[in-house]
Amino acid sequence: MIEELHIENLGVLESAHVEFAPGLTVLTGETGAGKTMVLWSLQLLLGQRADSSKIRAGQSQAVVDGVFTIDPNVLSEFDLENETVVVSRKVTQSRSRAYVDRRPAPVSLLEDLASNLAVIHGQSVQIELRSPRAQREFLDKFGAASQAGLVESYKTAWNKAVEAKRTLDEFVQGLNEAEAEIAQLRPVVQKVRALDLVAGEDEALRLEAERITNVEELRTGLALAYRALVGEDGTGAVDSVGLAAGQVSKLEGLDPKLSEISRRLNAQIVELETVRDDLTEYLEGLNADPSRLEYVHQRRRAITSLLRGRALDIPALLKWTDEAEARLDDLERRDDRMAELKAELARAQAKVLEIGRELSNERHRLARRLEKLVDVELAGLSMKDARLLVEFKEREKPGPNGLEDVEMLLQAHRDANPAPLGSGASGGELSRVMLALEVVLAEQSEASATHLTYVFDEVDAGVGGRAAREVGKRLARLARDRQVLVVTHLAQVAAWADSHLLITKTGATTEVTRLTEEDRIVELARMLSGSESSETARAHAAELRSEVKVAQSGV
Repeated sequence: MIEELHIENLGVLESAHVEFAPGLTVLTGETGAGKTMVLWSLQLLLGQRADSSKIRAGQSQAVVDGVFTIDPNVLSEFDLENETVVVSRKVTQSRSRAYVDRRPAPVSLLEDLASNLAVIHGQSVQIELRSPRAQREFLDKFGAASQAGLVESYKTAWNKAVEAKRTLDEFVQGLNEAEAEIAQLRPVVQKVRALDLVAGEDEALRLEAERITNVEELRTGLALAYRALVGEDGTGAVDSVGLAAGQVSKLEGLDPKLSEISRRLNAQIVELETVRDDLTEYLEGLNADPSRLEYVHQRRRAITSLLRGRALDIPALLKWTDEAEARLDDLERRDDRMAELKAELARAQAKVLEIGRELSNERHRLARRLEKLVDVELAGLSMKDARLLVEFKEREKPGPNGLEDVEMLLQAHRDANPAPLGSGASGGELSRVMLALEVVLAEQSEASATHLTYVFDEVDAGVGGRAAREVGKRLARLARDRQVLVVTHLAQVAAWADSHLLITKTGATTEVTRLTEEDRIVELARMLSGSESSETARAHAAELRSEVKVAQSGV
């Protein structure tokens, strides 16, 4: 429920502060006085897109503040602490900013919060009501939380079926590609496995190839080194160090310091003998076999060919091969995978049909109930023999919203053929149908809906006479336990209000005034005759108010 609304520099409104009361409040005034700006300011607070062209001429920004009372059950959902919430919008030429409880907030938060603050109905909503989509959504909304849960379950099942179908289609489209992929992967995997690769082998083969290629140079050089160690007739390094070690060892007894030198010489003899033996073994193992070199080159080429475009070294190639084998296994199980995907799709489609039938049955039940309740309201709105019909057209295939399409038709009188609301109803008829639907929906809604403010912008368009009085009566009934704001040009509607706000424009200044009972008679007279000074009109206005007061207890 909205408690206060403060507006600055919005359209014709320089500054306006309005306090709203529970029950039915009407806003009246001459055309162009600013009634639309009051409603548009409220829509701004509910997240509507800002329009900088509506900033008052000569001003740099427009500001709207609203104080709302919100359902305490949704406070935690929006991280709010108190039931009283201050919502603000500031519009400049370049941007719009939103605030909730004086804290900056995204406009999307206002949009989410809006469904817990107010419901606005205007001519645009009447136009929307002509669409089957809006009619289906209204019917589901009539079913309250239980129906909302059923609708959500169907959408979930539908989305799963769509995803299952997409996965199957992609798999089928990829079958030809799978054959090509198998033909590409299998020979490579076979070649890798046939080579029986070992990590580090590529580097070892490179070194072996260099060794074989340079075998003569290695043999010549190492032979010289060997002769230097062994020598001839005891002239080699090994024998010479051995002789030195023997001499020092004989003299150790003369000076203990020679023991360390002797130990070091003996260690050198061991190391030199080991080097000599290693050189002997290396020289004996030098292989200049051309066939071995060719084998090494071939294996290196094979490894390089397999590495190219797949890996940088053998360990990475082996990992790629493991993954390729797993992929081949998946591809070669494609018949099994196809069966699995088809089974998944069949289960998902069966779930859609199961929940869809449940949703369809519930919609049919709701439709029959809605028809009866709306017909009663239409009879009271001077459409005595009118009937609302809700028809269902079964779809060839299930759709995202159910197994059938919903369409509302209006039979304006007994002799008329039912016609779709989207094409057969006049503006006045559509206004009354919308009001009847809204009254029925409000009276059937959950208790939490009583926290909402219902706003009707010229819901009485195209309505007059007795029907206008019945419109006012129903709005008053709707306002018994909820706040209802109505912009109207009809005195027969305004007379039913608990609170009457008059919007007047003097020059460039617009004011919003709460009328006393006496002032209300004057305003109603103006609305009836166009002249507030007409005694006849005032008498008629006073009579109208008296009739309403008498009837209030029966609303």
